[in-house]
Amino acid sequence: MENSHVSEIVILFSASLVSGILLGFLIKKYLHRYLINSAKSEAQEILDEVKSEIEIRELEQKERVQEIEIELWTKVENEHLKIEDHIEDLQSQADEKKSRNDQILNEKKQKTEERLAVIKSKEQVLKNEEQALQKKKQDLHGLVNSYIEKLSQRLQLTRDAAKIEIAENLVRETQARSQNLITEVEEETKLHSEQKAKRILGICIERFARPYCPERGIGAVYFTDPSQRRILMDPDGKNIKAIEEVTGCDIIIEEGMDLIGVAGYDPVRRELTRRVLERLLKEKRPVNVDFIHRTSENIKRELFRQIKTDGDLLAKELKLENLHPEIRQMMGSLRHRYSFTQNQYFHCGEVGWLSGLIASEIGIEIKKARRIGMLHDIGKAMDHQLDGGHAVIGADFIQARNEAADVVHAVKAHHFDEQPSTDHAFTVIAADAISGARPGARRSTLESYNQKVSELQDIARSFEGVTDCFVLSGGRECRVMVNSKRIDDIKALRLSADIAKKIETECSYPGQIKVVVVRETLTQEVTTHGGKH
Repeated sequence: MENSHVSEIVILFSASLVSGILLGFLIKKYLHRYLINSAKSEAQEILDEVKSEIEIRELEQKERVQEIEIELWTKVENEHLKIEDHIEDLQSQADEKKSRNDQILNEKKQKTEERLAVIKSKEQVLKNEEQALQKKKQDLHGLVNSYIEKLSQRLQLTRDAAKIEIAENLVRETQARSQNLITEVEEETKLHSEQKAKRILGICIERFARPYCPERGIGAVYFTDPSQRRILMDPDGKNIKAIEEVTGCDIIIEEGMDLIGVAGYDPVRRELTRRVLERLLKEKRPVNVDFIHRTSENIKRELFRQIKTDGDLLAKELKLENLHPEIRQMMGSLRHRYSFTQNQYFHCGEVGWLSGLIASEIGIEIKKARRIGMLHDIGKAMDHQLDGGHAVIGADFIQARNEAADVVHAVKAHHFDEQPSTDHAFTVIAADAISGARPGARRSTLESYNQKVSELQDIARSFEGVTDCFVLSGGRECRVMVNSKRIDDIKALRLSADIAKKIETECSYPGQIKVVVVRETLTQEVTTHGGKH
């Protein structure tokens, strides 16, 4: 009984506990919901209060804005009204200008239309005139054709033959007139240019004051004493062979002659041979091969030092800079080179100074003119071992040593191996002619003069119609006789120019050569016997 009673108590306690828990849960849920609802109502109240405050502030801001607008408007109202009045004035002015421009435009359009009408009327008139002109041309063409037919019938020639004859006559007349005009222009140009050129050359020659070089070639070596022949010549001839070996020249000694002959193409080697011989002849006792070799080496070194010094001195004298050392050396070697007995070292110096003087008179670069003048004959130091003219050889040599293109051109063109095209090229040609052609500068041998005369005669006689040729004034004038039946006056003018051009191309000469063509016409008539009684 007691156990059942305890079980009932436990069951009742458990049921009451469960119901308590359930009731607590329901109460908690109710309280939670109540709290949420009360929070929502409070939040809503707060929102309503905020909204009301915002509405009040917006109303206050609108009122403040209106007050500010009214205040600002009162400040700018007068200015705004003035601006509106000014805009109205401007608008009225613009309307007035627009109406005036429209009126002007209408007037111009009207005038343009009137001009177009006039132009159209003139175009019509012009078309009518063109039609009339075409008609007149057709009529004229018909008249010309009829005239040609009548003329052909009267002359008994066809139209083509008449045209050819008239054309030939016109060509002959035109050639004659053009040749006369050319002759007049050439004479007038020569008259004025010659006067100016002579004045410039005269000034330059008067200003030129370089010392004159009287040398006429490498000095000869003589036996001044019979004992000198024994000193130099041994029975086996080894000494002479040794000298020839070290100098590169041939030694010629004849019995009964005191002159020692030196033969060789290289002028520096000939000078070396001369110095070696003079040094050996000063010995008091016979010499041997070893002594000759030592002496030759010493003299060779001394000669090369002198050549270098001479090249430097010439460049310094002409105030030239940036010259290649090999060019200076080659210029120094010209100290022993002669052309027509004129020393080429001093000749190049003269041409350098004269080129500079001429350049100063005609207003071109002076230093470049001196440079070209000094270098113009540098090829003569090498023409004994290279083929070709000395102008081309020299130009190729300095071009390989970085000389300027215009300098190379002027050197190559100074004997017309290349057609000169610059002022400096013509300047060095003139200076070269002055230095080579002045009295006493050069002397031609009989052999070279005869060769020059033969060349000029052969060139002149190579042209058709030439009957004979005479070389006058020491080779300065070539007088050509022609057949008057084969060469007329116009052909004679052309012939003189062609001969002169061929002489320039094929001959080498200092100065100028004048070509004179002589055309002679002889007429003869015999009277009848008795005449008028």
